[in-house]
Formats: sequence, structure tokens, C-alpha cells
Amino acid sequence: MEKRPIIGISSNEKPVSPDLPIIHLNVSRNFGDGVKRAGGLPFYIPMSQDALAADYIQAIDKLILTGGQNVSPQFYGEDKTTDSQDYFPERDRWELALIKEAVKQEKPIFAVCRGLQLYNAAQGGTLYQDIPNHAGQPPTQLAHPIKIEAGSRLSGLLADGIVVNSAHHQALKKLAPNLKATAWSQDGIIEAIEPTDGTRFIGVQWHPEFLLDGPTSNQALFDYVVQDL
Repeated sequence: MEKRPIIGISSNEKPVSPDLPIIHLNVSRNFGDGVKRAGGLPFYIPMSQDALAADYIQAIDKLILTGGQNVSPQFYGEDKTTDSQDYFPERDRWELALIKEAVKQEKPIFAVCRGLQLYNAAQGGTLYQDIPNHAGQPPTQLAHPIKIEAGSRLSGLLADGIVVNSAHHQALKKLAPNLKATAWSQDGIIEAIEPTDGTRFIGVQWHPEFLLDGPTSNQALFDYVVQDL
């Protein structure tokens, strides 16, 4: 029997309640659903010590960086300019260690929303710390169409003009030198990036894990990540 690819999925942490010292891993099961449908074996990665990043990456075949909090500006060389409290530097540090090891071990990476932003920062890019009109709706609802660059990897997976969801307060500003934009929203916000240096990476700004079914299905993204990336 052919071995299923093991797909590592980064996890967030959330307290069960403010008055209980109990922390749960927090990540959508939809990531696992998309991976399993594509023939992969999902492996949720908890936050841990940076020294363990190499072992976690060695244990998997590919890595998915999931969404969540804003990326702390300290990790792309800027001061904080917003009033938002939605930051988790410990998670940033851990996932930056995962990115470093995945690149070192040449393991493919699929980055979603916050994951896309963190990967860009890890490679030397920057972010807009606050943008209007891209959050406020639940990620289960469609929000706006995107323009996909012809000939990009993404153009072979999704139709140009497909409508996606939107649940982010930050966005890519300066792209890292080894990355290029391959999709944009109507107001010019970068919605997808791909590498220019042959790295096995693809990233999207929306949440494809909530769009696995229906006429706007993004399952093809998961199929590509598991089977081809």
C-alpha cells in the first residue's frame, strides 16, 4: 500500500475560559478534511520549543501554516502602529522556527492568511498592519472575487474571478525578494503568492479550508498541496 503523505498543520492555542488554567489546541478541522480528501494524513502540530522544530519538520512531508492572530511587527522590523491586541508573539516565534526548518529540509509549505503573512515576513517582506474592508464577515461567507495571474500555479487550480472569503486585518506590503504576487482583490490587495526561486511553496490570503464544497470549491488547492507541491 502506498504511504500517505503526512501533512503537518500548525495549531493555535486558546484558553477554555478566562478563569480556567486549561489551554486547548485550536485549529479548524476543515484543514484535516481537505488533506484527507486529497489522500494525505493530517498531523496537527502543537506549539513547542524552537529546539523541537527540526524534529517536527523531519516527521512530516509537507507543512500547512494556518490562520489566526496578526503577525507581530517586531518580526518584520517595524513598530506597532495599531490599537489591536490580537497578537501572539510566542506563536510567531514557533512558526518562524517551523518555516526555517521546512526551508532547510526542503519540505513544501502551503500558507493560509496569517501563514502567508508570516512566511512573507520570514523571507524579508513586510505587512500593512491594518487595512479596511477585508474583515467583519465570517469565513464561511463569500466576500469578493480575485484576479489570478495567467500561467501561475494558482491559475491551474482555480478559475480567474473566483469569489473567496475574507477575514483579515493585515495584508502583504513589500514582498520578499524570492516571492511574486499571483492574485489580487479588486482593491489591489495581494491575495496569493508563489516563489520565484523554485521553492516548493504556495500561499493564499483567504481561507480555502472553509470552501471545500460547492461551486466555489477550493479542494483543488488541497489536492495540489498533498499530491503535487
